[in-house]
Amino acid sequence: MKNVKTKKILNLKLSLGLALLLFLAILILVGFLKKRDKNENLDYKLGIIAHNGIALVSISNERKMINVLNLGPEVDVWIPDGMSWYNNTKVGNILEQEKKTDLIKDIFWYNFGFLTDKILVLDSVNDWKKDSVLIDNLGFFDWLKYKINYDKMLLKEEKIDGGLDQNELFLSEIMVRDFSESKLNNEDLRLSIFNNTSESGLASFMTKRLEWSGFSVVSADNNEGKIDKCLIIYGDKVDLNYGWKMINKIFDCDKKYDQTLNENELELYFGDNLASMIKYSSYLKKN
Repeated sequence: MKNVKTKKILNLKLSLGLALLLFLAILILVGFLKKRDKNENLDYKLGIIAHNGIALVSISNERKMINVLNLGPEVDVWIPDGMSWYNNTKVGNILEQEKKTDLIKDIFWYNFGFLTDKILVLDSVNDWKKDSVLIDNLGFFDWLKYKINYDKMLLKEEKIDGGLDQNELFLSEIMVRDFSESKLNNEDLRLSIFNNTSESGLASFMTKRLEWSGFSVVSADNNEGKIDKCLIIYGDKVDLNYGWKMINKIFDCDKKYDQTLNENELELYFGDNLASMIKYSSYLKKN
């Protein structure tokens, strides 16, 4: 009888010990996830390339939203680097055949101003919703955070039919509202854009994409100065902004500090070699 009682006490202590360890593990995990929220992007952007089309997915902890933009089967997208316009359902195969899959990120930015964190090449655009796909691409902890927060978030899906030019007003609304980067929206960084080429509309084209990304563009104009590829002139504290990191991720420009510019003010000049590199003229042929 005494042995039975002793065994029960030991089992109780073991159970309490395991429960305490589990509780501590949960506290550590919650603290880890909260730290990741503070230190990393407020949003996570997925660019989906599939056999049946293209989709944009934004998972925003800031907005408590999961936004999806699907392209209809007749929608064409522009592939930079001289490849011109192609139906979005064929883009994946074309880039694989041409061995130019490195252009996928450019397709999302130059068509939608969408700054992708991850590109997913899938059989179907809806495959991104599978847990196995999310774990592989987000990582276990970000997937776990996504699952914990899923019931608190609103899923909203949009679809574009027809040409991108016909949907420009719609894109200007939803890209800024639903797909732009929250960290950029929350910053005081101000951009001025200059077209230093003979190409018509380049400043306006770049301005739209930068605004769709979440940047604040205060002016766009033509400029006669000679610029090779692109030039960034910046004032005080610009390099402390998250936007500084993102601008340099999008464009590989020469940089020049100018103390006469205001704090958090940046000027971005585009030259002939950049327009030639992305083959901007092939974009104009569609529009």
